[in-house]
Amino acid sequence: MAMTINTNVVSINAQRNLSLSGSQLGTAMQRLSSGLRVNSAKDDAAGLAIAERMNAQSRGLSVAARNANDGISLAQTAEGALGKVGDMLQRMRELAAQASNATNSKTDREALQAEVSQLIAEIDRVAKTSEFNGTKLLNGSFAGAVFQVGSAAGDNITVGGLTDATAAKLSSISYTQHSAAVSTIASDATVPPANGFNAAVTGLKVNGVDLDTIAVASSATERVGQVVAAINAKTADTGVTAFYEGGKIELRSSSATGIVLAGAGWTAQATGLATLAATPTASTSTGISTVDVSTQSGAWLAMKNIDDAINKINSSRADLGALQTRFEKSIENIDIMNENISAARGRIVDADFAAETASLSRTQILQQAGTAMVAQANQLPQQVLSLLQ
Repeated sequence: MAMTINTNVVSINAQRNLSLSGSQLGTAMQRLSSGLRVNSAKDDAAGLAIAERMNAQSRGLSVAARNANDGISLAQTAEGALGKVGDMLQRMRELAAQASNATNSKTDREALQAEVSQLIAEIDRVAKTSEFNGTKLLNGSFAGAVFQVGSAAGDNITVGGLTDATAAKLSSISYTQHSAAVSTIASDATVPPANGFNAAVTGLKVNGVDLDTIAVASSATERVGQVVAAINAKTADTGVTAFYEGGKIELRSSSATGIVLAGAGWTAQATGLATLAATPTASTSTGISTVDVSTQSGAWLAMKNIDDAINKINSSRADLGALQTRFEKSIENIDIMNENISAARGRIVDADFAAETASLSRTQILQQAGTAMVAQANQLPQQVLSLLQ
């Protein structure tokens, strides 16, 4: 090797290696201090692109989990309010059942109706004020909502409209009411056995359904009770309910087509049942807001309306419960996805401390050795002076 003064190739080489080990030392320190293998694009350009895409998906899933939890909260809010409405309906049914008993006086039923009216008002208030984050839930205005439960557009759960729990809309039973006047029904009234109340009656039909045989009665009053009982025994088949109150038998049908009566026994003499060939007098669609237990017939009708309302509440609560379960399962799936995506991203960007610690030790030794070699290389030109002596 030529001996020169101006160009010290050995020193330059030692300096280059020292600079390289210094850069490696800096990288190792940066990774150990940040905990990341990829701190900038130069560390791993392709890995950074993949990791950032995974990061976007992971953060989207985290937001989706919060969205799903919001959906659960909304469903719980609605279900809780419906539960309270259901409790009030159960109490109203108790009151209606009590009011339908014949031992109650007018004053008793008025007291029962007073409590029913307060419960109706409270049901209305709950339905109209129940809301989640400013959105009314049970007043009929909630037509549905879409919850984003994934990291990609369109990955969502659609919630349909909720039950209108206002008193006017909660029950949807429709009745066609029929009336038939009852003339002279003194307790001792009797008519000849051929066509009177003190003879058994067979062959009577309501809407084509045979009624049970009506046994011998000793009075018109007893016969009226038998007729009402016979009709109500077949309500499930005919859709017709009979009431006797205020001197009239009233027939109410859940079918808009009216009531068809058949059988010669439907008419009697003047001292008994005048006629039951009834014609429609009213057609109504009743809601809880119209419940009136101040009369026995009203109490019976109220029980049907309340039963229908309770069924609607129970069905809605079941739907909301199922929706909560769906959201919970969605969250569980989101958590699993997020866990695996985070693990995959971590394998790309996270520093391996065992490897980086070993790299740090190696580069520190190289730095010390490199520094010493640069110092030695810088002494080489001094050897040229010995040639001049």
